[in-house]
Amino acid sequence: MLASVVVATGALAGAPPRTAKTLETGKAVYEGGAGCVACHGQSGRGDGPVAFALNPKPRDLTREPFKAGDSVEQVFATLTTGLANTKMVGFPQIKEPDRWALAYYVVSMRQKK
Repeated sequence: MLASVVVATGALAGAPPRTAKTLETGKAVYEGGAGCVACHGQSGRGDGPVAFALNPKPRDLTREPFKAGDSVEQVFATLTTGLANTKMVGFPQIKEPDRWALAYYVVSMRQKK
């Protein structure tokens, strides 16, 4: 838990602004190399092609509360460190600006309702 707080706090200073370009980059990361679609599905509903095999099931990013918090900073921390006792691993290998973009995109999925 402390690592997540340190990561979120330390990286917060470098958070880019939320822009159309940031969301576009986040969508590209979500649909591309990060592998998000495999578990969370194209639309973020937790219905990706491998979701059936996971326990606990992947989060429905469009409706369900996020386990480690719903703010973009908390989502960024989750993307960086993952979630204990789930299949959600961290992705520190994704460049920090792309992780921020991905965090903004994930948060925006909920706002589409």
